[in-house]
Amino acid sequence: MVTGGGTGGHVYPGLALAEALVARGHDRSSIHWVGSARGLEATAVPAAGFSIDLLPGRGLQRRLTAENISVAGQTVAAVAQATRLVRRRRPKVVVGVGGYASLPCILAARALRIPVVVHEQNAAPGLANRIAVRLGSRAAVSLPGTPLAGAVVTGNPVRPEILAIDADRDREPARRALGLPDDRTVLAVFSGSLG
Repeated sequence: MVTGGGTGGHVYPGLALAEALVARGHDRSSIHWVGSARGLEATAVPAAGFSIDLLPGRGLQRRLTAENISVAGQTVAAVAQATRLVRRRRPKVVVGVGGYASLPCILAARALRIPVVVHEQNAAPGLANRIAVRLGSRAAVSLPGTPLAGAVVTGNPVRPEILAIDADRDREPARRALGLPDDRTVLAVFSGSLG
């Protein structure tokens, strides 16, 4: 079971991990995702051919707001739903990729004594993964020095379609498709984690 999401920085490494498991012989139908109805995973995971259950709610605001009162109730409902899902599916391991939706499943898995591994993609760990490690989950991190107890540096999973890019083969067709001249330097700037 893979759980978490919200942003591409959580979802796409989780999908890369799921695809790597399929490539190693695991049946695609044996890998199940649990995410948030509000996150990118609600569309990206089914598009990749994996089953998904969506939990209600969203994460807490990092400041005092009236909205946090309703979020607390939604979180209780999400934990109850996650507990039912984990109990019914009985995964061999739960992999949390971060984001709000990972925490209810991680709490359920820890309560049911199912091993949990969290993957932290960033140098500064997110709240869900920090809590998960404090609850006894093992941490796999992308970068050395990531401050999670007992973390193992595994790198960041990369999707096969990204690895398949060949700069020599793909440069000219990409420039033509984007209408970019051959004699100019191209600089792509992007950010993650809602940045």
